[in-house]
Amino acid sequence: MTRHTRRQFLAASAAALATRSWGADRTITIAMLPKLVNIDYFDAAKRGAQRAAAELGVTLIYDGPTEPSGSEQNKFMDTWIRQGVNAIAIAPNQPKAMKRVVDKAHAAGIKVLTWDSDAPESGRDLFVNQVDEQTLGEKLIDDLAQQMGGDGEWAIAIASLDAANLNTWRRFSEARAKAKHPKLKLVATEVTKEDENFARQKMETLMNAWPNLKGIVAFDSNSVPGACEAVKRSGKVGKVAVVGNSTPGKMRGYIKEGVLQSFYLWDPRELGALTVRLAKQLCDRKPIQNGAQLPGFGKIQLSAADPKTVIMADPIRFTKDNIDKYDFGI
Repeated sequence: MTRHTRRQFLAASAAALATRSWGADRTITIAMLPKLVNIDYFDAAKRGAQRAAAELGVTLIYDGPTEPSGSEQNKFMDTWIRQGVNAIAIAPNQPKAMKRVVDKAHAAGIKVLTWDSDAPESGRDLFVNQVDEQTLGEKLIDDLAQQMGGDGEWAIAIASLDAANLNTWRRFSEARAKAKHPKLKLVATEVTKEDENFARQKMETLMNAWPNLKGIVAFDSNSVPGACEAVKRSGKVGKVAVVGNSTPGKMRGYIKEGVLQSFYLWDPRELGALTVRLAKQLCDRKPIQNGAQLPGFGKIQLSAADPKTVIMADPIRFTKDNIDKYDFGI
């Protein structure tokens, strides 16, 4: 084969790979990458993804790092690109570090979705968003403001300042506080590293440093119970309000003891399932249109701000009156 002929062959092969179509004789493989493994939220998402994969007859690979690391996630993506999977769905820890691997995946004909958290500048094909970000961010601060009586010092607990979803919710909460609750004073933003015990320690230190603190918004599933445990151990139940996003299993005891009045979430199993269904839709080259019926899910809702973002549902507000009505397996 001459050098010219070999170049033509490689170009043709790359073009074929980029436009490959998967029929009934070949199983679609979807690789799904959480922020980290071995925490209940992403374990629940895995169960939902597995259920959808079985219903659709696709092969699912679900794996990820044990620490919230963007570089470790990129290693998983590089491996799956070499293996030739059909789609990769990632909940990115470091959105700005994704573009290289997304470009590499696209060059290999692989669809890339983000889920749970976005990387809008990466060139991803679709973002599967659990809730409308502005709605959630505003609900959190409105809830906290009501519990605080509309004035006083409040603080933020957040797993990471890199996670796009958490920080988008944070920004909407902060903007809402300034616009609608001007008597609230934000005094601190504490990073908790996706670690419940570390979050507790940070919140205990925070309450010592700010003895007049009246409220905490915690934006991730480990920061909320960590903050609640800190409030409980510090003897500040009823004095420091906590709201945030966490899982029913972790929060049930705190809700029933009155450590906090409310928290928010969605069903992470359904987020996992929806991500797999949309990945299959992309692999099948079927359009994803607002209002269209997605088998096994229902009507697709696209974001008004980004036609490549699917919004799964409204957030659920959990209280002592309804928490026992929900069982997400977490």
